[in-house]
Amino acid sequence: MSKVRIAFFLEVMQEDFDGVAITMHQIIRHIPKDKIDAIFITPQPPQKDIGFPVHVCKYFVLPEKGKEYRVGLPGRTKGLDELLDSFQPQLVHFSSPTFMGWYAYRYAKKHEIPVTSIYHTHYDGFMDYYFKKFPFLIKPSKWIISKFYELYKGCDRVFAPTASMKEFLMAYGVDESRIAIWGRGVNADRFNPNSRDEGFWNELPTENKKILFVSRLVKEKEPETLIRLHGLLGKRRDLSLIIVGDGPTREELESKMPDAYFAGSLFGDDLAKAYSSSDLFVFPSTTETFGNVVLEALASGLPVIAADAGGPGDIVKHQQTGELVEPQNEQAFYDAIVRFADDKTYYQQCREHAVAYAKSQSWEMLCENLFENYFTLTR
Repeated sequence: MSKVRIAFFLEVMQEDFDGVAITMHQIIRHIPKDKIDAIFITPQPPQKDIGFPVHVCKYFVLPEKGKEYRVGLPGRTKGLDELLDSFQPQLVHFSSPTFMGWYAYRYAKKHEIPVTSIYHTHYDGFMDYYFKKFPFLIKPSKWIISKFYELYKGCDRVFAPTASMKEFLMAYGVDESRIAIWGRGVNADRFNPNSRDEGFWNELPTENKKILFVSRLVKEKEPETLIRLHGLLGKRRDLSLIIVGDGPTREELESKMPDAYFAGSLFGDDLAKAYSSSDLFVFPSTTETFGNVVLEALASGLPVIAADAGGPGDIVKHQQTGELVEPQNEQAFYDAIVRFADDKTYYQQCREHAVAYAKSQSWEMLCENLFENYFTLTR
């Protein structure tokens, strides 16, 4: 049987850059080379050889503290059409409804080949965080976001990470027959309770319960709830709040959360130890399509207290692997933290269930399912 040729258009291929990049690198690592031939077009290439050709397109830069986001401009990239024509893809996959996504979509439609995408980013939820102070921008922003979803409507397959995200896409007009639920996996060899190091947080009191938050520090991750929660945690001197991550809101968070410990960005084994050396995970974000950090925390043996919204609302099993609480309600987050801190039996039961659930989410199974969808669309 001849190989299926797939052209991937990815905004970011730098390893561990964000949740999207982590997901795509898992897919790349699991591609069966005897069945699939692939090329990758990106403005932000990987730092290591991935075993497939990578072509860097033109881009412009959106600077952010600690990172550099590149916005790809495939239409301005000389010879890209010719490259694709030579490769003759049988399927095109894009990661985001940006210039990259529109270019991939139009190329696929022009050549009458299937086009797919994974719904990584919940754009609709961003408006509350970036435009509430500028109401005159809401209407044009809604128009732009509606165009994002027009692109998904034309895909032959959109992979939604959870049932709630599938329902959201359907509400925007994406036909149910074109949506497949495709979750996320976790690397249980890296993220597990066994890497716990009691001295990892040596700047904090050893006897304290460590409450962990891991994320890019940006507005849409609901930092205001975190700030208010920090104020409530001051009632309990046996609880320490730890912030792992960096971003444009870090300076503000540090000034408003003087008792929290800011560890900066951590990766690889250091990030795994940060999880397993903590006790609870809090995640107030309401804009997640899935929430990779939630699954990593569960795999590391941390009960998760998350806002009952978006992807985490489907991942966390209430009072089994953690608790789901009312979004933006810092008192509900605090009360859940106290329940876990004071009830050792409840904490241990949820910890065990968290690890068991995470172990069932294997990348091997998920990627096999994704590739089977590719094969079905190209038959």
